Amino acid sequence: MGILIEPLSWDLMAAKAAARKPGVSLDRVPNHTEIEIVALPNDVEHVKMLGQLGIREEERAHVRAIAPMGGPILLEIGGSAVAIARGVAKRIRVRVV
Repeated sequence: MGILIEPLSWDLMAAKAAARKPGVSLDRVPNHTEIEIVALPNDVEHVKMLGQLGIREEERAHVRAIAPMGGPILLEIGGSAVAIARGVAKRIRVRVV
């Protein structure tokens, strides 16, 4: 007899990995909040894209605006305004400063 192992979806695995990281996901932070980025998504393409926008671990930012109905989150980081899609924001862990 073999053991049946149920395959996990990538989203479920990412959610479980995020739960082990400190902080809270960026999409849960209220408007006009100072934050420090604790962890980025475990995805090379997203990390590269976020790095080009100035979003790196241990950087501080300010949540300037949160668009309604699942729209992007506007951050001020390094003197620049950067819009982050809500789906990506869910995978970024931050700490409120």
